[in-house]
Amino acid sequence: MTKKKVLVLTDHMPWGHRSIAKAIFNYLKANEKDSNYEVVYSEIKAETGFGDDLYTFAYRYLPASNRLAHRVFDKKFARDLMRKTSAFNLPRLKKEINKIKPDLIISAYFFHSHSLAGWKKEEKKKFKLWTVVADPWTINPISFVKGCDLSIVYDQIGEDLAKKYEIKSDQILKTGWWVRPEMYQKIDKQAARKKLGINDDRPVIFVGGGSLGTNSLTKLLPTLIFIKKKVAFVINTGVDKFAYKMVESYIKILSKMRKDDNVYIKNMGWIDNMAEVLGAADIVFGKAGPNFLFDVVACQKPFVAITHIGGQEDGNIDLIRKKNLGWVREKSSDLVNFLYRYLDDPKYFEKKFKKSIEEEALNNQKSLKIILDRVKKDLE
Repeated sequence: MTKKKVLVLTDHMPWGHRSIAKAIFNYLKANEKDSNYEVVYSEIKAETGFGDDLYTFAYRYLPASNRLAHRVFDKKFARDLMRKTSAFNLPRLKKEINKIKPDLIISAYFFHSHSLAGWKKEEKKKFKLWTVVADPWTINPISFVKGCDLSIVYDQIGEDLAKKYEIKSDQILKTGWWVRPEMYQKIDKQAARKKLGINDDRPVIFVGGGSLGTNSLTKLLPTLIFIKKKVAFVINTGVDKFAYKMVESYIKILSKMRKDDNVYIKNMGWIDNMAEVLGAADIVFGKAGPNFLFDVVACQKPFVAITHIGGQEDGNIDLIRKKNLGWVREKSSDLVNFLYRYLDDPKYFEKKFKKSIEEEALNNQKSLKIILDRVKKDLE
């Protein structure tokens, strides 16, 4: 009997959509042998003009500016215009889909979803189309795609918003967040620390700006000169080469100004073994992007939000507070004060939200199984 084909689809950029797509693909692939499908993964560059560059610049240097995009796309005319322009994105998608001939497409990138929904309707294509709504609580209206057979959302807030934007109840699936399964694995903390060059029991703070990097590191670096207690910082700059070089320059300055070894800095760019590196940490300071936040939750570490993208990630700040996943310290002075308080009593801060973080991790760990069960059902 010929197995049905599932295509997990995303854009080529190193942002959260790709992380979500890989999480879904890897889980479906691991369960492929005993199921009624075979799964294929594809990254296809979206034809967005200068949109990717504009988003990357705002992500790193003007995170609050994204609120404007949310206001714009709350207007129906803007959403309709975007749907029409998504047709220009079809040529590469058509080529890949005509080659693979999938029975089901799971799209983790909204622009691809719009393109495919229009093509599906216009040419009466028979493949099923699912779209993943890739923000938890503050969701841009363009993430809801009419013409999809299923919209996959994080929780009830996503479901309510989907209905507001005319997605039918039976076309919505609530799952929790889609974290790569390896993020839940148990890590030998001491071994992970040694790989990073940390050979004592000092607290380890992971500092991350997301996959594209962020200029928020400048809030933290100057204060490291004045720290009097032993601490290690593992700094992740993603694909941002400028930020990586900035940290390298700061390490050189620090080595000249400090004669002790109280402050150790491990500067890292793109990280492939994120679960292992986070496993070495005691607490995480970072940009409150949903994928990074839920990766940290899966590793059961407390999170300190030091910046976020306006509009798109406003809800993530609310989520951190309401679900007791950590703290929000976006002002430079608040961040510095929190750092000193943490170093005075690390164990207190590491244990404060332990139970609520565990609960969120367990909830999200079920998400991919929910998708797998729906795939099996819909492909019967």
